[in-house]
Formats: sequence, C-alpha cells, structure tokens
Amino acid sequence: MSQYITVIYTAAIIFPFIAYLITLPILIINYRRYGSLPKWHVFLLYTFVFYMICAYFLTILPLPTRSFVAHLTTPTHNFVPFTFVTNFIKYNPFSLLHPGTWIAALKAPTVIQPAFNILLTLPFGFYLHYYFQRNWWQTILLSFGLSLFFELTQLSGLYGLYPRPYRLFDVDDLMLNTFGGFLGYWVAAGFAKLVPNRQPMASMAPTSRSVSPVRRGTALAIDWLIISIIASVVDFIINLHWVTTLVLWGILIIWLEINRQQTIGMRIVNIKMVNQTGQKPTSMQVIIRNILSYGLIGGTLAIQGRFLDMTAYAPHSQLTLISQIVLGLSFVLLLFLVDLLLETFSKKHRLFFEKWSGTDTRISN
Repeated sequence: MSQYITVIYTAAIIFPFIAYLITLPILIINYRRYGSLPKWHVFLLYTFVFYMICAYFLTILPLPTRSFVAHLTTPTHNFVPFTFVTNFIKYNPFSLLHPGTWIAALKAPTVIQPAFNILLTLPFGFYLHYYFQRNWWQTILLSFGLSLFFELTQLSGLYGLYPRPYRLFDVDDLMLNTFGGFLGYWVAAGFAKLVPNRQPMASMAPTSRSVSPVRRGTALAIDWLIISIIASVVDFIINLHWVTTLVLWGILIIWLEINRQQTIGMRIVNIKMVNQTGQKPTSMQVIIRNILSYGLIGGTLAIQGRFLDMTAYAPHSQLTLISQIVLGLSFVLLLFLVDLLLETFSKKHRLFFEKWSGTDTRISN
C-alpha cells in the first residue's frame, strides 16, 4: 500500500507542471470548437490527465538501479493465458468449507494482483464512455491498446533505459486490463445518472456576444508567446533586446488590430475588437487602447521589476526610497487587479483601457 501512496504522491508533484503545459491548448480547443469553457468538462479532463499519470507511474515505479536490473534472473514474460487462475488454484488458501480462510484468501497476492490489474484501467473505461463518448467496442480496443503500451514499456526495459525488463510482460495483464476498461464502461453508464449530463459542448456555447476575461487572457497569452518566440530567435541573431519586442508589438498586435480587428491570438479564440457601437474601431482608438493596456500596465510591471532588481546592489541609503517606490507601484498594480476582478464578476463593468479608448471585444461570427 505504501508503494501505491508513493506513486500517487509523485504523480501529484508532476501534475501541476503537465497541467501548466496543457492549459493553453485546452483553452484554445474549447474556444475554437465550442465557443465556451464548460467547467465540469474541464474538471473531468484534468482528472483524466491526473489518472493517466498515476496509471503510468504505477507500471514503472519504483525505478531500480541499472546494476540491480543487470543481475536479475527473473522471467521477463509470460505468454500463457489464464496463469492467474492456475496460480489461484495452486497457491490461494481459499476453502469454501472453511470461512476462516476467506479473509486470508482476499489478501493473498493471487487475488490482489489480478484485482489491481482490473482496477488499473477501470477509470480509463469510465472516462472513455462518459467523457469521450466512446462505445463499448471502442472502449475494449482502446483499453487493450493502453494495456499493451504499459506491457511493452515494461518489456522494453523502460524503452532501453535498462539492460533487460525489470517487470514481467504478462498476457494475463492484457486480458485483465482490457476487462477493467470494459467494466469501467458499464460503471460510467450507471454513474451518469448521478452527475451532470454529458451534454454536447456546442449546446453549451454562450448566448451573449460578450467575451470573458479568461478568453481574452488566452488570446493575450497566444500573442505574447508568438512574440517571445520570434524575439528570442531574432535576438539570437541580432542582439536588439527590447527593440525587437517593441517592433513585433507594433506589427503583430497594433497593426493587426487596426487592419483586421484581430491579432493572431484573438483569431484563434474567435474574438475581435470593436468600438462601442459594435463597428470597426478607428486607428486612434486602437493605439490609445494599446498604450493604456500594454503601456501603462506593462510599463508599471517593468518599472517595478527594475526597482526590485536595484535592491540587490543599491546603496543602503537609497533602499528606503526604492522600497517606497516599489510599494507605490504595487498599489497601482493592485488597482489594475481590482479592475480586472470587477470585470470578471460584474456584467456591466468594463476594463479601464476599454472604457477610455471606446473599444470592446466581441465574439467573431
């Protein structure tokens, strides 16, 4: 049991990093395909990812040393089906006529190991049916494929990392894992009655033309990811630092918003910039919007970061003044955060740079 707890603990440590990597693609897919971000479905998807991490780690951990594996003489494979039944008959203490043996029989490895292999893929079958809407034969095939992947991972010595397999490739595991997935399919059928219906995502699209802060933030993240990648490549060739970023900002954000009403990120999540009447904004409105948003907010962050860096080498006599400046800038950033929170939870509130520039964002047709 302690081994299983250790594996789950390891998966819990790794999960936030994987979740961070997949969040942006998840947001893009949901906004492109469904026009919304249903919280229940996102919850299911992240729990599925966590389950898959746990299942994979359970098949490979704990990792032995290479020298230990090199000296192993245990079998590497079992191609004889239903060996687990033979082992149960030979080694399990169960006796129908002696109730005292029943508890011991359930605790024996000949019961625990097959049961574990069934339980390992039972959630997989559940997710396939309830979340991914797979039918029973697709669930069987995908469960078998997952089990085969696990078994080949073990047979290959973790893809050649070890000189030989340190765990057994077992045809019984393939059968039990596949059955576990199939069992999970039927569990999902009954469980679906107790939880929110798995409605088609398209039916959950927002009826309003307004755009949530999360959706706008996704567009922003895409735009600056593109700018950062291009700037890094250019700076590697020609070291221009902030000049490259400034030029890319002008081209990939301001120019595109003026001419197309959309940056690349906005186009990906299906939103566009409009004026207060829902029409194309003027060039001056776009420029004012960008100066207020990127210039004021981004500039405040940059200046605060600069003063924070100065605390490492500034004379002691200047530290009090620097601390006061940092505190004042933090208060300004707090006001920006409050403005964002009001936008998030109030239907009537608009972000300050949108209000002052006379612009807004709307869902594209």
